[in-house]
Amino acid sequence: MRRIIFDNFLKKDTQRQTRMMQSRFTAKGVTSDDKKVLLAYELKEDEFKVDLYIIPQKGLDKGWEEKLMKEWIEGGDIEFPKEVEFINPNLHAESILPDHIRSDETGKIRGQQNEWAIQLLTAKLWESFLLELEALKQKAAELVRYDRQLFDDAKSFWERVLEHRKEKDISQERLDKIKEDVNSIFEKLKTFRKTESAEFEAASATLRDEVLAKLESIKNRADDKANFKDLLEELKTVQHEGRRNRYTKADDVQVRKIFDATIQYINEQRNHFFSDKTASRIKGLSEVIHKMEASLNRDKKELAYLEQKSNSNHLQSMELQLIKLKSNMLKETMASKEEKLKDIYSTMEKLQKQASRGQNNSGPKQEIKTDEETTSAQETDPADPPNSSTEG
Repeated sequence: MRRIIFDNFLKKDTQRQTRMMQSRFTAKGVTSDDKKVLLAYELKEDEFKVDLYIIPQKGLDKGWEEKLMKEWIEGGDIEFPKEVEFINPNLHAESILPDHIRSDETGKIRGQQNEWAIQLLTAKLWESFLLELEALKQKAAELVRYDRQLFDDAKSFWERVLEHRKEKDISQERLDKIKEDVNSIFEKLKTFRKTESAEFEAASATLRDEVLAKLESIKNRADDKANFKDLLEELKTVQHEGRRNRYTKADDVQVRKIFDATIQYINEQRNHFFSDKTASRIKGLSEVIHKMEASLNRDKKELAYLEQKSNSNHLQSMELQLIKLKSNMLKETMASKEEKLKDIYSTMEKLQKQASRGQNNSGPKQEIKTDEETTSAQETDPADPPNSSTEG
């Protein structure tokens, strides 16, 4: 299957690329027992290997040698002598020059080896893209409803292909070969998404109205007789339950706005029971906690992103080292922030107790929530797929 897919896509393109790149060359060398030899190298791109013919020069016909140097290099056929030694050197070794042979043309050999190594790696990369595309097409063919994971996979695939096009690892001709297939996957996903969009929006609106009704009820009970601790606990419960909801982007923004407004209103009502000085200090600490927790949440998301990225099969060693270094630095920063938060919370608790004693009131501890915590889990409609007509 692997061979069939590769051949169907690459037969003509490989022939063109091979003509553009030198696939044969010769060099002269001397064996360990001081016998002169000709080295005839040939790149077999379709087979991902290199052939090397080691030909003794002693007694070699000059006409045959000239034919090798001219016609064979250009792709012509030639019958090698019976005494020829044939090997397949490792293109990724330090050198494709055998250990028992020395040559004054090592620079030439090394340069050609580097070019061929890049050429073969590029061919393997392209083959892997074709196989990945074939798997995506198969999943698209089996779709019965919208699949967000397939959308993400197809989007990631296309972005990686375009990146390699920018780096000139993939030709425009090869990009054009797969563009139509990528577009067809996105078009099929769009069709399913439109069908399910109305149902999703209706369900989101129902969940939104339920949450807003609960928030309005809590807000209406925040008067001078309210138990603010109970109200904040109730808000916390609404928040926890709302995290399971799936909203459209517009509904999520509305829920977030009303939730934040409700917390702000309850806090303002609660602060009337504190002295101005103590209330001012508590408010200041609350803002600090809010910002630090928001910052800490952003750090956690960044760390999760780095950990997910480190599991990619496409990373090079140096990229992985960089990710690990960033992760360690981020963990240290988070630890410092958590320690500071602990101290601030301790100070906040002392201030609340002071306010409670000063007013002969057991005022509840204020709950502080970040923007991320005060909103329900959001899953919006996926963005439009990347414009696959982009030429890279």
